[in-house]
Formats: sequence, C-alpha cells, structure tokens
Amino acid sequence: MRVSKIVNAKSVRHATGELLLIVAGILIALAVSDWNDRKLQREEELSLLGEIQSALTVDLAALELNLQLWTETANQIEALIEVLKSMPSYESSFDQLFGAPYGLRPANLNTAAYESLKSTGLQAVSNPKLRLSIAKVFDQHYESLTHMNDIDTHVTTDVLRPYYLKHFSNLVFLKSATPLDYEAVIQDKYFQNIVEYRLSVITANQIGFYTLAIEDIRATLGLIANELAQ
Repeated sequence: MRVSKIVNAKSVRHATGELLLIVAGILIALAVSDWNDRKLQREEELSLLGEIQSALTVDLAALELNLQLWTETANQIEALIEVLKSMPSYESSFDQLFGAPYGLRPANLNTAAYESLKSTGLQAVSNPKLRLSIAKVFDQHYESLTHMNDIDTHVTTDVLRPYYLKHFSNLVFLKSATPLDYEAVIQDKYFQNIVEYRLSVITANQIGFYTLAIEDIRATLGLIANELAQ
C-alpha cells in the first residue's frame, strides 16, 4: 500500500515536472517569437523613418532656397513700389524690378515616404511625439504649401499675366521685364495695385508658410535623428 502510494506520488511529481517543462518551453517560445516580432517591427520602423528623413532633408534644402529667393523677390518688389511712387526717369536696371512680381517658383514636395508610412499605419512610429511631428509636417504644412502653390498659380496666370503680356516685353519669370511705355506703366494705379497685392501674397504665403514649415521640418528631422541613434 505504502509502496503504491510512493510510486503514485513519484508519478505525479514526474508528470508535474514534465508539464512545467512543457509550459516553460511554450513560454520561452512565445517570448522569443514576441521578441522577434518586436525586432522586425522596430527594423521596419527605422527603415520608414530613414526614408522620411531622406525625403525631408531634400525638401528642406529646396524650401530654404526658395525662401531665400522669395525674400529677395519681395525686396525687389518693395523697391519697385518705391519707383512707382517716386516716378524717376527710366533706367534699364528697372527691368529687373519690373520682372520681380511676375512668375512662379513652386514648392515641389516629396510625399512618397509619408504615403508609405500611412499605408503601414502611423502607429508604426512608436514615439508619440515624433509621430505627431511627422503628421503635422505632411498633413498640415505640406497641404498648406500645396494650396499656396495653387493660389500663386492663380495670381500669376489670372491677374499678372494679362497685364504683363500687354504692357511688357522681354519677359523672364521673376527676373526681368521691359515696359513698352514706361511713363504709362508707372502712372497706372492698377499696376501699382497688382504689384502691392503680389507683395502681400508673397509675404503672407511664400515667406510666411515657408518659414513655419522649415521650422517644423527641422524639428522633425532632429527627432528622427534621435530615434535612429537609439
């Protein structure tokens, strides 16, 4: 009887030991699988962030150059407004000022990397601050810059082009325009109005939106660099 009980107790302990080993094996396998999944997810996240970093770096350089050029254009338009107000005798150097308001300099932005991230899911970016920063750049600033391009196209083609084609020759976008009748042009209040309107659009849109976008793109690139360094 006692022998039987001892045998049964050993069998139970043996079975329990085997069960614990099986459970431990399953838990270890699950832990390894979970670690592998998280490792793959992290690798995918870093790859996506690397693509966004590359795209934003190129776009930042383009936007910074455009901001510089638009600021120079705004300064030239301000000088043109002074000419229209003071009405000095014509000088050939004025052609550069007359050409400043007319033309397009669109912001050609790369959204492919962000679209790839969205197709994967924004939650692929584990850092909430970085995720929000990326979304702000593309969903807010890039949308605003695209809308700004549309406005600028409208202003140039519908407001400026008809006047410039009628009153100027030797047109070079944003660089030069020769008035056909200088005296008539500088005394034309309508021309002064559209020049001042063009300046207000450039100041508010190109310079204003570019400055805000550049600031947030720089901040986002800093966050991405920190994340990739971890």
